[in-house]
Formats: sequence, C-alpha cells, structure tokens
Amino acid sequence: MTIEQYLRGKVGFEVADNAISVIIEDRQITPGTDSASVDLRTKELATADLYMWCASTPSKQDTSFEADGGWKSQKGGWESSAYDKRNLREMANKIYAKYGEDVSESNGFTTHKL
Repeated sequence: MTIEQYLRGKVGFEVADNAISVIIEDRQITPGTDSASVDLRTKELATADLYMWCASTPSKQDTSFEADGGWKSQKGGWESSAYDKRNLREMANKIYAKYGEDVSESNGFTTHKL
C-alpha cells in the first residue's frame, strides 16, 4: 500500500488529495512510496499532521443530490463535533510529544519545530 493509502486509512472520512500531498511533502516522503518502507517515526508524525488537518476542516460536509429525468445520484456527507476535533488534536499532540516535536497553537495555527 502507498503512503497515501496508509494515511487515508487512518481517518474515517474523505481527505483531499492536496492535503495528503502537502503532508507527505512536508515530511519529505516521496509520493507513491510503499508505506512499509517508511520508518515508524515518519509515518506517525505524518499521521499526526493528518489528524491536525482533519481537526481544522469544516465541521460539516453536506450531502449533494443530483437528478435528471429517470436517474438520481447522491454523494454522502459527514459531520464532526467539537469533541471529535479535540480528540484528533489530542492524538496528534501525543504523537508530537512522543518524538519531541514542539507544538504551539495560537490564533488557530499550529507550528511544528523539528
């Protein structure tokens, strides 16, 4: 499985391609890399970055409906609570702390110091 697939498997909702791309680039992982070849530290820190991204996304994505004549299509939505977002931040911060990354939050922005 690629690192992109690995990261998507860590969360229960859809993640934008560009979000995954930025996370793996920031962690200096080559796109399409087999996740088994990425060291545990890097995978866990990329996962923490993904959790932070998820915690910063809108709380609700609506379901969209399309219909034309005799056919209908529905794309599902999702909703996350403040509790869910807080849990994601806590999980991310535990990973950052495990590897000694300094994480500071102010004004809604998160800074990671390597």
